[in-house]
Amino acid sequence: MKVKTDSSRTVTLAKGSIEEIKEFTYLGSVVSTTGGTEEDAEDRLGEARTVHGATDKLWKSEIIGRATKVKIFNSNLKAVLVYASESRTITQRMTDRLQAFINKC
Repeated sequence: MKVKTDSSRTVTLAKGSIEEIKEFTYLGSVVSTTGGTEEDAEDRLGEARTVHGATDKLWKSEIIGRATKVKIFNSNLKAVLVYASESRTITQRMTDRLQAFINKC
């Protein structure tokens, strides 16, 4: 993969050229030719939506108090949402989308 370059040269080894890819996931983060920040943030948002959907009964439960639900949200859902975020540059548009998801939850 060539990241943020205009070079069209192919990489070759003794047995031939190497296949070029546009993106891949490494240690839970998306790496792409454009740098991967938007793709990675979209992937994190999708993962957080999946976790939120899987715990739907918990959020609707009347037995569990709101304070406990907030603690579960902060420790589990936010952890999925912001995983490896310190290594990304997030646009204002993506920040707004992430904040909208948190507010919705």
